[in-house]
Amino acid sequence: MRSFGLLLLVAYACSKQPDASAASRNAASPTPQPSASTTVGLDGGAPNASDAAVAELADAAPPAPIGPAVPKVVLHTGDSMVGGYGGLTKALEAKFKPLGAKFVPDWMTAISIVSFDHDKHFAELLAKHSPDLVILTLGANDVFVPFPSSLVGSVKSVAAKASKGGRECWWITPATWKPDTGITEVIKKNAIGCKVFDSAMLKIARGGDGIHPTNQGGIEWADKFWVQYQANPPAVTPIAVDAGQ
Repeated sequence: MRSFGLLLLVAYACSKQPDASAASRNAASPTPQPSASTTVGLDGGAPNASDAAVAELADAAPPAPIGPAVPKVVLHTGDSMVGGYGGLTKALEAKFKPLGAKFVPDWMTAISIVSFDHDKHFAELLAKHSPDLVILTLGANDVFVPFPSSLVGSVKSVAAKASKGGRECWWITPATWKPDTGITEVIKKNAIGCKVFDSAMLKIARGGDGIHPTNQGGIEWADKFWVQYQANPPAVTPIAVDAGQ
């Protein structure tokens, strides 16, 4: 009986041993991994709303740079250097119109800074056209005044009207044909609210009088101004920019 009981115990123990072939099969089978098409979150887990938002921002193209605003209406006014014998205003119009701006040229012959300041015409132009850019070409008839400092008040007044309400303004000084008595410096220092483009002794093609630019001279003048106009966005305080020789 003892021998029979021992045999039963041995048989029971053998029945509890692991199946070697099954263990081998389990060892050879790797842990299931996600396939290539499986979507995972940025932290390796399941995707969520925040992950998707971050990924969308990361893939978005950078915003386009913002450049200077294109004026809707440009008023170019002043003395006969604006138009008259030469083509400065024609050349400037050819630059602004392709941008979609309306260009309004206007000039008065033999007008000085003082008379321009006192005349109602400038105020009427501003009221009629509501420009967001004013370009003044003014001072050619004051090139040889004996006391240019006496014009400080009028220079400030004209500049204040041109730049009222934060309107962009450029004052193009006379393209002098001989050294002036000081009007260029007076304009540069006192045209508060406007940028000042210094055209003194600019080398451009001039007409038979040796003073006013020809159409080609107007193009040359406008080209030099245009470089500085594009490089200098609106500012509160006036700056003086040399045109170069």
